[in-house]
Amino acid sequence: MKQESELERLESFVSSLLARYNGLKEENAKLSQDVTDKDGIIDDLRGSLALMESERSEISNRVGGIIDQIEQWEKTNPGSTSQKTATENSEGRMQASLFPFEPGNSKGTDHD
Repeated sequence: MKQESELERLESFVSSLLARYNGLKEENAKLSQDVTDKDGIIDDLRGSLALMESERSEISNRVGGIIDQIEQWEKTNPGSTSQKTATENSEGRMQASLFPFEPGNSKGTDHD
């Protein structure tokens, strides 16, 4: 009788261990799939980020080119602006204004 109860206890323990093992195995498979999915999302985001950085760089270069064209135009047409004001920007470069602001002169600025 004692052997039978010990055997039943052992069977119950083994059954419990196998159930836990199978549960952990399923959880591991689910977590592995989650990691794979997240890796795919990360790869997609990295691709998007690289594309956006490339676009930002291109836009920066184009804006720099436009600024260079304006500066060149200002150098070749010094008398074309009635009142040029020049200031030094944060990069230490001189920056002239094509459209100087005259206090008290709101002519042409009404947008009503």
